[in-house]
Amino acid sequence: MRGPVADPTVGGVRWIGLGEFRNLVAGKSICLIANSGRVGESGMGAEIDGYDLVVRFNSYKIDPRHTGSRTDIHATIHKHGFNWDKPVTTRLVFGGVTGDWKHSLRNRLVPGAQQYLGDESLRWPVRNIGRLGNDVWSGIPTTGFNMLWLLDFLDVSPKLDLIGFDFYESGAYRVPEAMKLAITSVHEYTSEKAWVMERAQSVTDMRISLR
Repeated sequence: MRGPVADPTVGGVRWIGLGEFRNLVAGKSICLIANSGRVGESGMGAEIDGYDLVVRFNSYKIDPRHTGSRTDIHATIHKHGFNWDKPVTTRLVFGGVTGDWKHSLRNRLVPGAQQYLGDESLRWPVRNIGRLGNDVWSGIPTTGFNMLWLLDFLDVSPKLDLIGFDFYESGAYRVPEAMKLAITSVHEYTSEKAWVMERAQSVTDMRISLR
């Protein structure tokens, strides 16, 4: 909508596809941190930072004692503009419509805030890689589900843990400007929880281990 620009990836970011993302995470212990009230009072900060890769979502909030301080991968829906300025190694932006996704990347990416950026092969993993259409998965997959589905599908991580995933039973824990956002009803939280629990190797109050 702005017309051609000399550097549409703003700041020399490197585009990566599915295979390159696989190589970035292969052999690494990974934790995915929910934006839940449970995380905000967990006291697990040091343990979270001990993983090789820390994945956070959308409008994540950092409180080092509880959430840890590192963010290696930021997964976000293209419609929200939260935390795009926070430095991360890899940013994956999810979106269901190609044109809208490209428009958001053009207008929201912050120069120098990411080394790697997922290309269109990583735009909508559950639908485009998993081929789970509306007939199989009727709800719009959340950012968290797209991310954990992708990591489960790649199956190259010896440790894959979900921290604080209670599917918003404890409420939301987000940056202040995002706290007014409603917990939307377009997602199938019940189905996502069932999918996770079917694959869980162990479950505690704070941690669901898929590997």
